[in-house]
Amino acid sequence: MLKKMGLRKIIITTSALFVIGLLYLFPTKDVKINKSINYIEEEKLVNVYLLDKYSYVSEVNVDVENDSLEEKLKEKLTILTNDSEKKDKIPKYFKSLIPSGTKINSLTIENDTVTVDFSKELLSISLVEEEKMIEAIVFTLTSEKEINKVIIKVEGNLLERLPNSNKLLPEVLDRSFGINKSYDINELYGITKTTIYYTSNIDGDIYYVPVTKVDNSKEEKVTVIVNELKSSILYQSNLSSYLNSNVELKNYEKEQEVMNLTFNDKIFDSIYNNNILEEVVYTIGKSVMENYEDVSKVAFYVDDKEILIFE
Repeated sequence: MLKKMGLRKIIITTSALFVIGLLYLFPTKDVKINKSINYIEEEKLVNVYLLDKYSYVSEVNVDVENDSLEEKLKEKLTILTNDSEKKDKIPKYFKSLIPSGTKINSLTIENDTVTVDFSKELLSISLVEEEKMIEAIVFTLTSEKEINKVIIKVEGNLLERLPNSNKLLPEVLDRSFGINKSYDINELYGITKTTIYYTSNIDGDIYYVPVTKVDNSKEEKVTVIVNELKSSILYQSNLSSYLNSNVELKNYEKEQEVMNLTFNDKIFDSIYNNNILEEVVYTIGKSVMENYEDVSKVAFYVDDKEILIFE
């Protein structure tokens, strides 16, 4: 993904500057420099959803050790568990949501559905975090392309209600459950959910936060996404968007698994080049793919010229 590519560029650039600096300070032929740059393999990076310091369930990249799908899912759930042996993988200012001491009794995969049976410690979650915990589990597991549905059990019994609020849960959970939900409902009929990715920032580190907007909008979801991201006033604090408020979505068309989006030239980050900010590409691309299950690529056009493809 673009974020990973950016990380690799930073590592290479920083290492190169370090070497050049040494050569400048010690310009003799007797100086010997042993260069060693360690990369984290991109296929080892996975998405997990952790609670940030602003109480949003946020997308975070971590590296995992396991390759098989079953073991990878178990490892991801372990990272989501407080005080686990994987706590060193959790970035500063983020928090796991599964209560300490929770064990995975079993994890089975059938087709695109994973069933996880947790120990009873899962039920010790606090009232304010219980729904966020479910969101984190569902979005973490379904971030693997092979998994679309999640069934949660506790000590062999289906988790039918949240333990504190007693709110009913679907028997089978998927990403339509929503995350960091924001409600703006005028009537109980025609309710729609649109999940939009925003950026957030802690000490200069940018990461992404999905917010599910629950309302009665009759607009096409791709239009809702662009309008929300270019809004100068965001309805969520501590979240932001890099999309220029003068950007216009002139046309959109879905062709098989590709969503083609045509914008005016205000989507460029500068009048002097044809670059689109990585944060703009990611928030739009990720949001579109989140709301259109059959879309795996988002193509960005300006005046009928293809600029780039997000996938």
